[in-house]
Amino acid sequence: MASMANGLSTRIESPLTAAVRNYLLAEPNERISEDENLRPVCHWLTRLLMELLKSEGGWNQYDSVDDISPCTAERASPNDLMFTGLLIWMSGRKSSEWKEPLFAAIHISGGSPAELTYEIRFADADRGLGKCPYGTPHDFPYVPVNNWLFKFVSSDSCE
Repeated sequence: MASMANGLSTRIESPLTAAVRNYLLAEPNERISEDENLRPVCHWLTRLLMELLKSEGGWNQYDSVDDISPCTAERASPNDLMFTGLLIWMSGRKSSEWKEPLFAAIHISGGSPAELTYEIRFADADRGLGKCPYGTPHDFPYVPVNNWLFKFVSSDSCE
């Protein structure tokens, strides 16, 4: 399992695995923004990102990840979720909310216990952080991001 230090594997990865599994097993909803089964995935993905960003040099210790607003969700297979969205975050020093593009590929093995592998990318490196205030229009995922500022890959990536 792509385990993380300090028990994050059980505290965050296990509930994320369960949320992704539940989403993959649920009936698809035509409107991503109203898909109740996707909310737990967004919640646990937000928590995972908060932990992963703590050790990133390009992330300010006063900044926080607030939420993920889903754009697309594709059931690539019974064990794979491909996901795009907008990561909503708050700049602690400026008390401003921003949004950044996000892509996640999450794989859950069929074994017991289920193993989680992921690749998570967010923020357009060419644009920089904090350029799109929350509440303004955003062109992602219709205009793709080619140069990601942050990329997190579990030890056994699902690429």
